[in-house]
Amino acid sequence: MPQVGGRGQERLLAARVAIIGEIADVSLPLAYLVGAGVGTVLLDMMDGGTPECRDLIGEMKGLNPEVTVAVHTSGAEYDLGLIFIGSARSRDGAQAANLEARASALIAARLDSPGQIAITPKRPPCLACIGELLGNFGTKDKNAELVKMVATTEALKYLLQPGARASRLQFDGLASRECELTVAEACILCTSNVSKEREK
Repeated sequence: MPQVGGRGQERLLAARVAIIGEIADVSLPLAYLVGAGVGTVLLDMMDGGTPECRDLIGEMKGLNPEVTVAVHTSGAEYDLGLIFIGSARSRDGAQAANLEARASALIAARLDSPGQIAITPKRPPCLACIGELLGNFGTKDKNAELVKMVATTEALKYLLQPGARASRLQFDGLASRECELTVAEACILCTSNVSKEREK
């Protein structure tokens, strides 16, 4: 990637990213990350044990042999979790990732209407601070592919420059708007973490 340069490419090659979602939603973003040279990509998917998942891993090895693509195993560490919420089932996976917080950074893309992307480079805030982000899933939006690619681009930007601020992007089909994220008063996970930090 000429826009990234040698040092940036080294950062990508050293990075470990977990993709959380379903095969239909992660295939294109996965190819983008592998093609960009992200060193290790772990697939944390509801349909992770299927032949389609194994075929996908094989395709990625052919795309870029320098990248390791594997099924995520319990307890494995990563630098960034990239979550695609495209169904009720993948919403449950996003909730689990938010609670486990194996990575300090999470980027989550909500693929129904309105499309949303939450970027949480550290905690607090967490994904639950955006109430509707982890709420009931509706119908997948016609702009879902665009939202997925923007989220993947945000993931690459974070890996290259980890100093991003917590923010939320929302799409209405014609335009997008960004707002800064703060800790929600009703978020038990974040308020308890804030209290622990103050006690130290």
